Amino acid sequence: MAEKIEFQRWKDNAEVANAAAEAAKIGDKYLQYASSDKNEDKIQARKLWKQLSDKYWDILFAVVDAQTESFPEILTFDEEERLFIDFGFLNDHLTPRNKKFDPNLALQSKAAAGVFQYQAFSDFIAECWGAVTKQPIPDPVCGMYTADKMKQLEEQLAALQGRRDAEVRRHIHRPNNISELELDEVIDDLNTHLITAMKVTMRTKEYREAKDEPKQAMSQCRFRYYEAERVMNIQLSVAQRDEEDPLGLPELEMFMDLHESTKTMARKIIYTMQEEEKNNRRAKRISDECSQFSQQMMRKELKNMIGKKRDYMAVPAKVARCEQSLFCPFDSEPALYETLSKIVEEMSNLDIEMFAVPRIRMYGIPRVIFIPGQGWGTYDWLDHTILLPMFPTVSVEKALAYGVGTFRWDSDEDRLLKNAYENIKDNRGKSILDMASSFYKDYFLWITKEKKGYRILPRETHKAFNQMFARKQEEI
Repeated sequence: MAEKIEFQRWKDNAEVANAAAEAAKIGDKYLQYASSDKNEDKIQARKLWKQLSDKYWDILFAVVDAQTESFPEILTFDEEERLFIDFGFLNDHLTPRNKKFDPNLALQSKAAAGVFQYQAFSDFIAECWGAVTKQPIPDPVCGMYTADKMKQLEEQLAALQGRRDAEVRRHIHRPNNISELELDEVIDDLNTHLITAMKVTMRTKEYREAKDEPKQAMSQCRFRYYEAERVMNIQLSVAQRDEEDPLGLPELEMFMDLHESTKTMARKIIYTMQEEEKNNRRAKRISDECSQFSQQMMRKELKNMIGKKRDYMAVPAKVARCEQSLFCPFDSEPALYETLSKIVEEMSNLDIEMFAVPRIRMYGIPRVIFIPGQGWGTYDWLDHTILLPMFPTVSVEKALAYGVGTFRWDSDEDRLLKNAYENIKDNRGKSILDMASSFYKDYFLWITKEKKGYRILPRETHKAFNQMFARKQEEI
């Protein structure tokens, strides 16, 4: 007798009940064959598991249909539904959880504030509904939108600047070289003019389209920032030559890393500022396309938008050559949103130039959607989203690096990366798919090892990556 699959909120909904009952029936047969030692039974068990895995989508569409039937202002999913949609958990009979899979911990985890917009799969569905119906989009259950994110990023920047300022005073204050007043002015200019200086350096839309007087004012802020930075660097050089207490090279490198982190954070804040406009444009475009739709057509369009994700959500498992099912695996626990987002942000710090590619200038920073299932991350070109599985295979770092690496490769429309990578001796003659696969692997080693000082890649590949991902020289 199959164990019943039931969603309490929709227990009286015939469509949900039928989809769940079909899955339970297949699941019961699967368990019978899976417990057998016979080879033919094991083959049949694999076929049934594939059928059961496909039922994820039938149940999902049934749950979405049930909720949109009343045409609500916003879509919300309870914990039972989120465990299914975001983690692929039905019940402990058909999809038994790993003993380390704590539902409360998984559901309550929150993505860290960063340059990316993070969403659970259920958040993505709710956002699509808001765009299709031109109704409010609820805050994501696993992340945050622009206002709260900006506040946290600004707090992070202030903390970095505070640490940097203290180190500046400790390292370069020498009475014979620079006065207290001059040092205060240098620090004030570094803090006050940082954001504007980065806007000019990055040639943002605000700077490019500014009138003459505001544009000159922004350029002056940039000049004052880089002049303060020049004075700081001179004084650091003097401190290195101090006869009594010279500034050592390790300390200098640590300080410069801290100083560069303030500029990286400032750039992230600017990218985030630009995102709100692009997100609003995207929502408006979808709303305008659906403005003449009936309610029934809007519900159908929501299912179409979800369905377009289906093929891409199968890619992580295919690339990692693991179980192609969105149901939670028994042999691993899900990563937490907080853990995944912090690692993604760390990778973006190491490859900050990714945000300067033409595709981001056109469509904005890709959203990061955490999806159920196993494997390595991937990039959905059609929807401009990075998809990261909640059950990473091999390691969390590899799963995330593959997602960012896929975005890097697919967004290289100017072929700045592809042309250089194809010229590596070991890559000549490879097919397009083999070339891409090789790049993802090398990008993973580069972002997790090489950028942290470990020499892993072959000499020619190492040299090519340093050239491909070199930080662009800022014009001063």
